[in-house]
Amino acid sequence: MASKKKSKKSLSQQVMGVATMGMPAPVQKVAASKWGSKLLILIVPVLIASGVITISFTGGLPSIQVNEQRAMQVGEELRQGAVRAAEQARQQDAYRYR
Repeated sequence: MASKKKSKKSLSQQVMGVATMGMPAPVQKVAASKWGSKLLILIVPVLIASGVITISFTGGLPSIQVNEQRAMQVGEELRQGAVRAAEQARQQDAYRYR
C-alpha cells in the first residue's frame, strides 16, 4: 500500500493557520492553503495601509473592522487604474503595428 506523502507547510501557511485559529474550518483551510496564505500575506497589509481594514485592541483582544465605504472607494480606484492601463496597452499595440 502506497503511503500518502504529507507536504511540509511553509512559514506563511503556518502563520495563517495560527492567525485564523478562531475562524470556521473552511476559512482556515483556504487561508492555510499554499496560494491562500501567500495572497493573504500580500493583500492584508495593503488593505490595512489603504484604510479598508482597521485593527484595534480592546481588553487585550484584537478587533478587526472593515470600512465598507473606503473599500468601495479603493475598488473604484483600482477599476479606474485597470481601465487606464488597458487603454495604454491598446495605444502601445496600435503604435507597434503601424
